[in-house]
Amino acid sequence: MRTIIIGNSGSGKTWLANKLANSNHQIIHLDNIFWMPGGFDVKRTKEEVEIMISNSKLADNWICEGVFGELAKQYFDAAQTLLWLNIDWEICKYRLEIRGFESKQHLGREQSSNGLIKLIDWASLYYQRTDLRSLTGHERLYNEFHGNKLILTSEHHVNEYVKYAQTLKGVPEARNEPFDCTHG
Repeated sequence: MRTIIIGNSGSGKTWLANKLANSNHQIIHLDNIFWMPGGFDVKRTKEEVEIMISNSKLADNWICEGVFGELAKQYFDAAQTLLWLNIDWEICKYRLEIRGFESKQHLGREQSSNGLIKLIDWASLYYQRTDLRSLTGHERLYNEFHGNKLILTSEHHVNEYVKYAQTLKGVPEARNEPFDCTHG
């Protein structure tokens, strides 16, 4: 199964990828492709990004997750399913704050207090920006994707989706409407 998970910072993309993955799935963190190792302050070159994306798409089973819509889109030709975590900002903000208080690391990268403040400020603009890292951009990607796709709009929907996926021992086939958590 080849799945893409998009959504705002703090929406639960990494958590969901970890819950859905099994030993046969490679998890591709778009943060690791976009940023150089060690932090969230030095971007990789365009050439490095292209090579990393090309190489990671070669695996039979992967789950790609991240806010970077322009990178996620490069997986469309190989992906079977797109999951969009369209979670309320207050939940995303709370999760980002907790992440900062619990640890100064995310995905094994150092997150400074100043960097966390910048991330929260940037993530709060998700609903106003129009690039492919925004609500508008993720909606465009969702509409452009021709495979199975699903919008998860609450923690409850995400948790019900995970329960359902775990009973199937893999990523269930998504439907083209918001997940109906009464099924499964």
